[in-house]
Amino acid sequence: MNDQAERATPWQLATIAFFVLLAIFPIIVVAVSSFKLPRDIFSYKPIVIFEPTFGNYTDLFRNWPKFTDGLINSLAVTIGSIALVLAVSLPAAWAFSRMSQHGGVGKSAMSLFAMKMLPPLVITVPLFPIFSAIGLDDSKLGLILVYAAMEFSLAVLLLKTMIDGIPRELEEAALIDGCTGIQAFRRVTLPLLLPGIVTVAIFTTLFVWNDYLFALVLTTARSVTAPVVLADMLASIGEGRSTWGEVFAAATVQLLPVLIFTFIVQRKMMSNGAAGGLKG
Repeated sequence: MNDQAERATPWQLATIAFFVLLAIFPIIVVAVSSFKLPRDIFSYKPIVIFEPTFGNYTDLFRNWPKFTDGLINSLAVTIGSIALVLAVSLPAAWAFSRMSQHGGVGKSAMSLFAMKMLPPLVITVPLFPIFSAIGLDDSKLGLILVYAAMEFSLAVLLLKTMIDGIPRELEEAALIDGCTGIQAFRRVTLPLLLPGIVTVAIFTTLFVWNDYLFALVLTTARSVTAPVVLADMLASIGEGRSTWGEVFAAATVQLLPVLIFTFIVQRKMMSNGAAGGLKG
């Protein structure tokens, strides 16, 4: 890795820095604007140096209690989706990897991946009358089932690829030592799958936390998530029911949990990787 860094030319580093800055620039603008007075956010001459204010945040939580409920709903749905995706995809990935000698497994894996390619709108519209009929509309459980179904195929294929790289002999040795099949999976395979599990958790979090379409169609009041409330706030600016300051504050608050989660998980993965390298 150090050799690759040494081979990078200043021009390449400058190009990378440019695209990184280009990617995070809108986020910086939103976060900084959330601390400005409403009249200074879109001033003719951009104000770079200013005295920060938390007024937009106090207005946000005072005028939009729905946003707090939306955050709680988003958190509950995200955690539930991650748990369900991992609970279903881990045994499925193990079966696809270790039982590949049986016919039809490869085709099943590809069919799962094809589901991921379907446009969300094609799935969402037919689901609404079905969910209404069985009482899952406007419920967190309904959203969790939909999100888990959408992420299941990608999670299975990712975990299967990682299990393929784990020697079967390790599990067979555990079986010889007296472990059952489940114990061998839990004690031998599962620890080695930690990077893949974390990756699946990150992908699921990013998809669920930021989803707007499924939550908009399948929820109406009780289970509305933060992105739907944020879109409502954005649409309310023209009616005078919200301000750009409140919208920027809501966007910043919604962004924080994902950033914190990704930072913690990345640190955890790096520490585990370093520990694994030392053991090796």
